[in-house]
Amino acid sequence: MKGFRKIRLAITLLLGIFLFVVSIPVTSKMVMEKFYDFEMEKKYRITELNEMYKGAPTEYEFGGSKIDIYRILEENESYENPWGDLVIPADIYVTVDSLTQEVLKGYPVKVGQEGLNQYTHYISYWRVLDKKTDQESFVIVLGMNGAIERMIGNRMEGFVPIEELKYMAITIKEDGTLTKEPFTYKNKNKLQTKLIPPMHFGGAGYYTDDWNGYPVFYFAYLLPFLMTILGILLICLSVKKLRKPL
Repeated sequence: MKGFRKIRLAITLLLGIFLFVVSIPVTSKMVMEKFYDFEMEKKYRITELNEMYKGAPTEYEFGGSKIDIYRILEENESYENPWGDLVIPADIYVTVDSLTQEVLKGYPVKVGQEGLNQYTHYISYWRVLDKKTDQESFVIVLGMNGAIERMIGNRMEGFVPIEELKYMAITIKEDGTLTKEPFTYKNKNKLQTKLIPPMHFGGAGYYTDDWNGYPVFYFAYLLPFLMTILGILLICLSVKKLRKPL
């Protein structure tokens, strides 16, 4: 019986170690992500002008600069994307003070939508206030690989995996200074992370995306923490009992 009890405690200890080792990388990143959110809230005030697709206009004035977007349709035939939206491919021109800064070729434009809504998450406008310097910037964020996604047989044409997504941030300061910064979903700085608009898979995180997804059950957020806690409890319980004479 003593041998059986010892084996059972050893199995419990190994189970606790397994749960802890498996869950701690996930929980540590989730904790770090919350510290990152706190850091960014303390440093910046970030406002997406078309958050939750409020219908913001494409024409906008910031400081002495005039921002606008126009499109030229490639064809009149519309397509249904995988989410049931009717879209038409178009070349999209992003202008600042009537000068073209970027051209997005063959991008999907939603039929029947106006303003920024027609460009969905491929084009977003942001105002970013640096709380330390009290200086504000206007940022245009462009998805640089946004080909039309259509189902052809069992294959989705134009689909870009998350790890391959590319972006361009056009930043305009109050004095009219303009800068461009390319970045990717995988390689982005802390501020750029906050400027990636949510898509069908959720928003972007700096250390992990786990807090920004759309889980079916909120329990999905708690599961890694519960596994870590359970692992620690099993380890402590097993070690405590193994130290006692059998």
